[in-house]
Amino acid sequence: MLGRVRKGSAEEVRMPRRTIRLLNRLIRTCRDGEGTCRAWSEAAASPGLRELLTGRAQQWGRQGDELQALVLMLGGRPALSGTPTGQLLQGWVSLKTLALGRGDLPVLLDWEHSQRLALRRYQHALAERLSERVRRTLTLQARRLSAHHHRLEDLRGHFAAHIP
Repeated sequence: MLGRVRKGSAEEVRMPRRTIRLLNRLIRTCRDGEGTCRAWSEAAASPGLRELLTGRAQQWGRQGDELQALVLMLGGRPALSGTPTGQLLQGWVSLKTLALGRGDLPVLLDWEHSQRLALRRYQHALAERLSERVRRTLTLQARRLSAHHHRLEDLRGHFAAHIP
């Protein structure tokens, strides 16, 4: 009987609330990723990197939309925007670009750091007790994020090798 949750128990009621809070944190992470990728796309020097960042911003948006749908399915109210910290970062990127001009390597370094933090948030979320549906969605999104992170590492190496 240990580990089982009785229908209508306090634990059964708390689990969706915890899951909704967790999903809303990840939604904010996605919205931050979407906004900062757009800001970095404006800061990148090469058209290829700008295009890659614009595409990644769209992917972050879709991931956030998927998570919002899960929150609605659980009967919660989904987060609609990113964090104040994410908004500050977007403003900082814009100011830095204005002051220093466009550059690919600084953008890649910032982007890589941001992706690493987002991946860590997903890993923490996956360590929680989750329904199968939520776990499957988060696992898929975390795999995508990890794949993007590995591509970023390769890209950073490419750009670093071509800087005089």
